[in-house]
Amino acid sequence: MKAVSIILGDQKVNINVLSDQSILDAGIQAGIDLPFFCQSGICGTCKAKLLSGDVYMETNDALTDKKIAEGHILVCQAHPETDDVVIEYEKD
Repeated sequence: MKAVSIILGDQKVNINVLSDQSILDAGIQAGIDLPFFCQSGICGTCKAKLLSGDVYMETNDALTDKKIAEGHILVCQAHPETDDVVIEYEKD
């Protein structure tokens, strides 16, 4: 289990993510209303910025190499690898 902080607007929520869960799945289970659509890494609706920590993304068909280099992740595909993961949903 890894600790993750999610910043969504003016709200910051801390959740625990099981090893077999994506951050999105854990957030939904915790009752957080997170943006998402396809849950398969294709649409990009769940894109967020990784502010700290490390994650592993299973699939990525929505983000360019430039966006990844800038720290963007797909929350539906992201699994935390460290306990200091902080993500922020940005306004486009």
